[in-house]
Amino acid sequence: MAAPTETKSTGLVIARIGGVPVQIGASWFVLAAVITVFVGSQNPQFGAAAYLVGVAWAVSLLISVLVHEGAHAATARALGLPVHRVVADVWGGHTAYDPRLSTPGKAAAIAIVGPLSNLVLAAGAWAVSLALGTGVFGEMVFGLAFINFLLAVFNLLPGLPLDGGQLVDALVWRLTGRRESGLIAAGWTGRIVTVGVLLWFIARPLLAGQQPSLFSIVWIGLIAMFMWQGATAAIRTGQARQMLGRGTVAQVVQAVPVLRAADTLAAAAATAGLAVVVGEDGRPTSLVLPQDASSVPRERWSSTPVSALARIQPEGWVADTRGSDDLTAVVTAIQESESTVVVALEGDKVLGIVTVEAVNRAIGGN
Repeated sequence: MAAPTETKSTGLVIARIGGVPVQIGASWFVLAAVITVFVGSQNPQFGAAAYLVGVAWAVSLLISVLVHEGAHAATARALGLPVHRVVADVWGGHTAYDPRLSTPGKAAAIAIVGPLSNLVLAAGAWAVSLALGTGVFGEMVFGLAFINFLLAVFNLLPGLPLDGGQLVDALVWRLTGRRESGLIAAGWTGRIVTVGVLLWFIARPLLAGQQPSLFSIVWIGLIAMFMWQGATAAIRTGQARQMLGRGTVAQVVQAVPVLRAADTLAAAAATAGLAVVVGEDGRPTSLVLPQDASSVPRERWSSTPVSALARIQPEGWVADTRGSDDLTAVVTAIQESESTVVVALEGDKVLGIVTVEAVNRAIGGN
């Protein structure tokens, strides 16, 4: 599934494609073991080779997930969105990309190509399995076809965090013009889909007098938990964006002078002592506060560079608004840097500084 996020992920990096790391999470190996044992136990006619079939199914799932996520990543990059990583794990996988330049059309395109890639792979594998017949190798290739068909259908269910939910999100976003409305709507459909999955795979057999296996109950329960958590996270994100919509960058930004590291404290003092300091590349690196200049004797101001007293700020403290006036980039920078003050940019232009207090006033005062 496509996951428009920049959160960090850990895992075994098996490749880098175009600079994008392709990772396998440790949890995937648990899933592979479960699939191997389950499929092997269901095919006693192959003897010991049944577990080779199980391994083939597990590898087929990995290939299918990576093809699915690779389609998301390739489309996102083609549409101009930076891709951070592709991950396969116990829940299938996800592609993390930067959504700030996204549109409803781009989001829909990124979402739909994953399931479509699986349908194409399923059709090709099914044709090959027919040619191979019902032997061990035919069963292995049939597993590839079946897994891809299942991935495509499941991911098209209309609720977040699935790709079908991304399509619902994009549609509502397009109709309303508000991304937060899309997230909330797709989150609620995700909750409905989760309940539907539980009813179909657990409640329906029970009502028909059939007892689902313990494996089925546990596995479907875990999938439902994952889906519910993803849907709930989408709703909360949408609600948070609604709150951020109450304020604008223009309301919270405080314009300040911009100094180079080699500039002197005399230049800082001429600006009332508060300034943003930028590095050689023009990116903000630190702040000079009023009390910093006052701690140095006045006669030394003209010979003391601001770099001597500038306060280096944490990584992530720069909020690139990319021309948007909402507070999303600012709040993200505050959260990632864990700082009470961040600097707002528009491209290469420094707009000024933003404090947590200013954001709280803007959100709470409207």
